[in-house]
Amino acid sequence: MFDFRSEVNFLKPNIEIDFNKVCDESSCYKSLLSLLEARYRIKKENIELFNGFSSSIYSLLKYLNSKYCYIYSPCNLEYKEAANNLGYETRLINRFENIFLPIKEQSVVVFMNPSFLDGTFYELEKLFEYWKSKEAKVIIDETLIDFCGKQSSVEYLSKYENLFILKDLSKFYSRKNLNIATVFANNENIKNLRKFEPQNKISNFEIKYLEEALKDKKFSSITNSIYIKNRIELEKILQEHKYVESMFQSNSNSLLIRLKNIDAKEFKSQIQKHGVIINSCLEYDFIDEYFVSFYVGSLSNIKGLKKALDAF
Repeated sequence: MFDFRSEVNFLKPNIEIDFNKVCDESSCYKSLLSLLEARYRIKKENIELFNGFSSSIYSLLKYLNSKYCYIYSPCNLEYKEAANNLGYETRLINRFENIFLPIKEQSVVVFMNPSFLDGTFYELEKLFEYWKSKEAKVIIDETLIDFCGKQSSVEYLSKYENLFILKDLSKFYSRKNLNIATVFANNENIKNLRKFEPQNKISNFEIKYLEEALKDKKFSSITNSIYIKNRIELEKILQEHKYVESMFQSNSNSLLIRLKNIDAKEFKSQIQKHGVIINSCLEYDFIDEYFVSFYVGSLSNIKGLKKALDAF
Protein backbone atom coordinates (compact mmCIF):
# COMPACT_ATOMS: atom_id res chain seq x y z
CA MET A 1 0.00 0.00 0.00
CA PHE A 2 1.10 3.58 -0.72
CA ASP A 3 -0.04 5.79 2.16
CA PHE A 4 -0.32 9.58 1.75
CA ARG A 5 -2.08 10.24 5.08
CA SER A 6 0.85 10.87 7.43
CA GLU A 7 1.76 14.41 8.52
CA VAL A 8 4.95 13.10 10.13
CA ASN A 9 8.24 13.49 8.28
CA PHE A 10 9.06 10.21 6.48
CA LEU A 11 12.78 11.00 6.87
CA LYS A 12 14.45 10.20 10.18
CA PRO A 13 17.19 12.07 12.09
CA ASN A 14 20.40 10.25 12.91
CA ILE A 15 19.83 9.14 16.51
CA GLU A 16 21.55 6.64 18.78
CA ILE A 17 20.19 6.48 22.32
CA ASP A 18 21.09 4.21 25.23
CA PHE A 19 17.69 4.13 26.93
CA ASN A 20 19.19 2.45 30.02
CA LYS A 21 21.23 5.60 30.66
CA VAL A 22 18.20 7.79 30.03
CA CYS A 23 16.32 5.99 32.82
CA ASP A 24 18.96 7.09 35.32
CA GLU A 25 18.92 10.75 34.31
CA SER A 26 16.84 13.39 36.03
CA SER A 27 14.62 15.71 33.99
CA CYS A 28 16.57 18.77 32.90
CA TYR A 29 15.50 21.20 30.24
CA LYS A 30 18.72 23.25 30.10
CA SER A 31 20.43 21.23 27.37
CA LEU A 32 17.27 20.99 25.27
CA LEU A 33 16.56 24.71 25.60
CA SER A 34 20.11 25.51 24.49
CA LEU A 35 19.70 23.33 21.41
CA LEU A 36 16.34 24.93 20.59
CA GLU A 37 17.91 28.36 21.09
CA ALA A 38 20.60 27.58 18.53
CA ARG A 39 18.24 25.88 16.06
CA TYR A 40 15.54 28.56 16.04
CA ARG A 41 17.68 31.62 16.82
CA ILE A 42 15.64 32.63 19.84
CA LYS A 43 16.80 33.09 23.42
CA LYS A 44 15.98 30.27 25.79
CA GLU A 45 14.23 32.80 28.05
CA ASN A 46 11.67 33.16 25.25
CA ILE A 47 10.83 29.44 25.08
CA GLU A 48 8.34 27.41 27.09
CA LEU A 49 8.04 23.63 26.64
CA PHE A 50 4.76 21.74 26.77
CA ASN A 51 3.77 18.11 27.15
CA GLY A 52 2.25 17.82 23.70
CA PHE A 53 0.47 19.95 21.11
CA SER A 54 -3.01 19.84 22.66
CA SER A 55 -1.64 20.82 26.05
CA SER A 56 0.10 23.87 24.57
CA ILE A 57 -3.10 25.03 22.85
CA TYR A 58 -5.26 24.71 25.97
CA SER A 59 -2.65 26.35 28.21
CA LEU A 60 -2.20 29.25 25.83
CA LEU A 61 -5.90 29.89 25.30
CA LYS A 62 -6.52 29.75 29.07
CA TYR A 63 -3.72 32.23 29.63
CA LEU A 64 -4.95 34.67 26.95
CA ASN A 65 -8.45 34.62 28.43
CA SER A 66 -10.36 36.70 25.87
CA LYS A 67 -13.99 36.62 24.80
CA TYR A 68 -13.50 36.09 21.06
CA CYS A 69 -11.26 33.71 19.12
CA TYR A 70 -10.86 34.16 15.36
CA ILE A 71 -9.39 31.17 13.53
CA TYR A 72 -8.12 31.60 9.98
CA SER A 73 -9.40 28.41 8.38
CA PRO A 74 -9.02 25.72 7.18
CA CYS A 75 -6.95 25.09 10.29
CA ASN A 76 -6.04 22.27 12.63
CA LEU A 77 -9.35 21.44 14.32
CA GLU A 78 -7.79 21.25 17.78
CA TYR A 79 -7.83 25.05 17.98
CA LYS A 80 -11.59 25.28 17.39
CA GLU A 81 -12.30 22.44 19.80
CA ALA A 82 -10.16 23.99 22.55
CA ALA A 83 -11.60 27.49 22.04
CA ASN A 84 -15.16 26.16 22.18
CA ASN A 85 -14.44 24.05 25.27
CA LEU A 86 -12.91 27.06 27.04
CA GLY A 87 -15.94 29.24 26.43
CA TYR A 88 -14.65 31.48 23.65
CA GLU A 89 -17.03 32.85 21.04
CA THR A 90 -15.24 31.17 18.16
CA ARG A 91 -15.44 32.70 14.70
CA LEU A 92 -13.89 31.41 11.49
CA ILE A 93 -12.28 33.45 8.72
CA ASN A 94 -12.12 31.79 5.31
CA ARG A 95 -8.51 32.21 4.15
CA PHE A 96 -9.46 31.16 0.63
CA GLU A 97 -11.80 34.13 0.21
CA ASN A 98 -10.67 37.08 2.36
CA ILE A 99 -8.10 37.05 5.14
CA PHE A 100 -8.76 40.72 5.90
CA LEU A 101 -12.23 40.31 7.38
CA PRO A 102 -12.71 42.48 10.51
CA ILE A 103 -12.09 41.19 14.03
CA LYS A 104 -13.11 42.58 17.41
CA GLU A 105 -10.80 44.49 19.73
CA GLN A 106 -8.50 42.45 22.03
CA SER A 107 -9.62 39.14 20.57
CA VAL A 108 -7.42 36.07 20.09
CA VAL A 109 -6.47 35.20 16.51
CA VAL A 110 -5.04 31.88 15.32
CA PHE A 111 -3.09 31.65 12.06
CA MET A 112 -1.18 28.59 10.85
CA ASN A 113 1.81 29.53 8.68
CA PRO A 114 2.44 27.54 6.52
CA SER A 115 -1.27 26.86 6.44
CA PHE A 116 -3.19 23.64 6.82
CA LEU A 117 -4.21 21.72 4.64
CA ASP A 118 -2.87 23.58 1.61
CA GLY A 119 0.67 24.33 2.83
CA THR A 120 0.59 27.97 1.72
CA PHE A 121 3.14 30.32 3.29
CA TYR A 122 1.78 33.83 3.93
CA GLU A 123 3.69 37.08 4.23
CA LEU A 124 2.06 38.46 7.38
CA GLU A 125 3.29 42.06 7.60
CA LYS A 126 -0.05 43.66 6.67
CA LEU A 127 -1.98 41.31 8.93
CA PHE A 128 0.33 42.14 11.85
CA GLU A 129 -0.36 45.82 11.27
CA TYR A 130 -4.10 45.16 11.36
CA TRP A 131 -3.90 42.87 14.41
CA LYS A 132 -1.85 45.49 16.24
CA SER A 133 -4.47 48.15 15.49
CA LYS A 134 -7.03 45.87 17.14
CA GLU A 135 -4.76 44.98 20.10
CA ALA A 136 -5.24 41.33 19.19
CA LYS A 137 -3.52 38.45 20.96
CA VAL A 138 -1.90 36.52 18.13
CA ILE A 139 -1.09 32.81 17.95
CA ILE A 140 1.00 31.89 14.92
CA ASP A 141 1.30 28.12 14.50
CA GLU A 142 4.62 27.36 12.77
CA THR A 143 4.47 23.59 13.08
CA LEU A 144 5.03 23.17 9.34
CA ILE A 145 7.58 25.92 8.72
CA ASP A 146 10.58 23.61 9.11
CA PHE A 147 9.48 21.72 6.00
CA CYS A 148 9.91 24.79 3.80
CA GLY A 149 12.72 26.87 5.34
CA LYS A 150 10.75 30.12 5.17
CA GLN A 151 11.32 33.08 7.50
CA SER A 152 9.78 32.64 10.96
CA SER A 153 7.66 35.28 12.69
CA VAL A 154 10.20 35.24 15.54
CA GLU A 155 11.40 38.65 14.32
CA TYR A 156 8.04 40.14 15.35
CA LEU A 157 8.44 39.14 19.03
CA SER A 158 10.38 42.31 19.79
CA LYS A 159 7.80 44.46 18.00
CA TYR A 160 4.55 42.81 19.02
CA GLU A 161 3.83 42.38 22.72
CA ASN A 162 0.99 39.88 22.35
CA LEU A 163 2.56 37.41 19.91
CA PHE A 164 2.85 33.69 20.65
CA ILE A 165 4.50 31.29 18.19
CA LEU A 166 3.54 27.66 18.67
CA LYS A 167 5.27 24.58 17.23
CA ASP A 168 4.32 20.91 17.41
CA LEU A 169 7.76 19.31 17.12
CA SER A 170 6.52 15.78 16.43
CA LYS A 171 5.78 16.42 12.75
CA PHE A 172 9.19 17.57 11.55
CA TYR A 173 11.26 15.44 13.91
CA SER A 174 9.64 12.23 12.70
CA ARG A 175 8.03 10.84 15.80
CA LYS A 176 4.25 10.74 15.98
CA ASN A 177 4.18 10.31 19.75
CA LEU A 178 6.83 12.90 20.55
CA ASN A 179 4.89 14.83 23.18
CA ILE A 180 6.84 18.07 23.02
CA ALA A 181 5.52 21.40 21.75
CA THR A 182 7.03 24.84 22.18
CA VAL A 183 5.68 28.34 22.59
CA PHE A 184 7.91 31.30 21.75
CA ALA A 185 6.98 34.66 23.28
CA ASN A 186 8.59 37.69 24.93
CA ASN A 187 10.17 37.40 28.37
CA GLU A 188 7.22 38.72 30.35
CA ASN A 189 4.67 36.48 28.66
CA ILE A 190 6.86 33.40 29.11
CA LYS A 191 7.31 34.18 32.83
CA ASN A 192 3.58 34.64 33.31
CA LEU A 193 2.70 31.57 31.26
CA ARG A 194 5.19 29.47 33.23
CA LYS A 195 3.48 30.32 36.53
CA PHE A 196 0.64 27.99 35.59
CA GLU A 197 2.85 25.14 34.37
CA PRO A 198 4.39 22.22 36.31
CA GLN A 199 8.19 22.16 36.41
CA ASN A 200 8.77 18.59 35.19
CA LYS A 201 6.11 17.81 32.61
CA ILE A 202 8.09 16.09 29.84
CA SER A 203 9.60 12.61 30.06
CA ASN A 204 13.34 12.03 29.90
CA PHE A 205 12.91 9.80 26.87
CA GLU A 206 11.21 12.52 24.83
CA ILE A 207 13.76 15.13 25.93
CA LYS A 208 16.63 12.84 24.95
CA TYR A 209 15.11 11.98 21.57
CA LEU A 210 14.60 15.63 20.65
CA GLU A 211 18.08 16.58 21.87
CA GLU A 212 19.64 13.94 19.64
CA ALA A 213 17.46 14.97 16.69
CA LEU A 214 18.51 18.61 17.11
CA LYS A 215 22.17 17.57 17.20
CA ASP A 216 21.82 16.10 13.70
CA LYS A 217 22.91 19.30 11.94
CA LYS A 218 22.30 17.94 8.44
CA PHE A 219 18.76 16.73 9.06
CA SER A 220 17.00 20.03 8.41
CA SER A 221 18.76 20.84 5.13
CA ILE A 222 18.40 17.26 3.85
CA THR A 223 14.68 17.26 4.69
CA ASN A 224 14.12 20.61 2.95
CA SER A 225 15.90 19.56 -0.24
CA ILE A 226 14.20 16.16 -0.46
CA TYR A 227 10.75 17.55 0.28
CA ILE A 228 11.12 20.24 -2.38
CA LYS A 229 12.16 17.63 -4.94
CA ASN A 230 9.43 15.17 -3.99
CA ARG A 231 6.74 17.85 -3.78
CA ILE A 232 7.57 19.04 -7.31
CA GLU A 233 7.31 15.46 -8.58
CA LEU A 234 3.99 14.93 -6.77
CA GLU A 235 2.62 18.21 -8.14
CA LYS A 236 3.61 17.26 -11.68
CA ILE A 237 1.85 13.89 -11.48
CA LEU A 238 -1.34 15.38 -10.04
CA GLN A 239 -1.47 18.38 -12.38
CA GLU A 240 -1.43 16.08 -15.39
CA HIS A 241 -4.38 13.98 -14.21
CA LYS A 242 -7.76 14.39 -15.90
CA TYR A 243 -9.69 14.67 -12.61
CA VAL A 244 -7.59 17.48 -11.11
CA GLU A 245 -9.08 20.94 -11.61
CA SER A 246 -6.66 23.01 -9.51
CA MET A 247 -3.97 22.81 -6.86
CA PHE A 248 -2.96 25.20 -4.11
CA GLN A 249 0.63 26.44 -4.18
CA SER A 250 2.24 24.59 -1.30
CA ASN A 251 5.46 25.48 0.49
CA SER A 252 5.17 22.68 3.01
CA ASN A 253 4.69 18.92 3.31
CA SER A 254 1.11 18.77 2.02
CA LEU A 255 -0.87 19.40 -1.16
CA LEU A 256 -4.53 20.33 -1.41
CA ILE A 257 -6.27 19.46 -4.68
CA ARG A 258 -9.66 20.42 -6.08
CA LEU A 259 -11.20 17.74 -8.30
CA LYS A 260 -13.42 17.98 -11.37
CA ASN A 261 -16.00 15.50 -12.71
CA ILE A 262 -15.56 13.30 -9.63
CA ASP A 263 -16.07 13.84 -5.91
CA ALA A 264 -13.54 13.06 -3.19
CA LYS A 265 -15.33 9.92 -1.99
CA GLU A 266 -15.30 8.31 -5.43
CA PHE A 267 -11.73 9.47 -6.18
CA LYS A 268 -10.51 8.02 -2.90
CA SER A 269 -12.32 4.75 -3.59
CA GLN A 270 -10.87 4.42 -7.09
CA ILE A 271 -7.22 4.94 -6.16
CA GLN A 272 -7.58 2.72 -3.09
CA LYS A 273 -8.39 -0.14 -5.46
CA HIS A 274 -4.88 0.36 -6.81
CA GLY A 275 -3.17 0.45 -3.42
CA VAL A 276 -3.15 4.18 -2.61
CA ILE A 277 -4.64 5.58 0.62
CA ILE A 278 -5.39 9.28 1.13
CA ASN A 279 -7.10 11.38 3.80
CA SER A 280 -10.65 12.64 3.75
CA CYS A 281 -10.83 16.44 4.14
CA LEU A 282 -14.56 16.97 4.67
CA GLU A 283 -14.32 17.49 8.43
CA TYR A 284 -12.32 20.69 7.94
CA ASP A 285 -13.92 24.11 7.64
CA PHE A 286 -14.49 25.57 4.16
CA ILE A 287 -13.68 22.25 2.51
CA ASP A 288 -16.32 20.66 0.27
CA GLU A 289 -16.74 17.23 -1.33
CA TYR A 290 -14.38 18.04 -4.22
CA PHE A 291 -11.20 18.51 -2.18
CA VAL A 292 -8.56 15.87 -1.45
CA SER A 293 -5.20 16.24 0.29
CA PHE A 294 -1.88 14.46 0.02
CA TYR A 295 1.13 14.54 2.33
CA VAL A 296 4.44 14.43 0.49
CA GLY A 297 6.07 11.04 0.84
CA SER A 298 8.94 9.02 -0.54
CA LEU A 299 9.63 8.70 -4.26
CA SER A 300 8.50 5.07 -4.16
CA ASN A 301 5.13 6.22 -2.79
CA ILE A 302 4.85 8.87 -5.49
CA LYS A 303 5.64 6.34 -8.22
CA GLY A 304 2.95 4.08 -6.77
CA LEU A 305 0.47 6.96 -6.94
CA LYS A 306 1.32 7.58 -10.59
CA LYS A 307 0.57 3.96 -11.47
CA ALA A 308 -2.74 4.17 -9.61
CA LEU A 309 -3.75 7.40 -11.34
CA ASP A 310 -2.78 6.04 -14.75
CA ALA A 311 -5.02 3.03 -14.12
CA PHE A 312 -8.30 4.99 -14.00
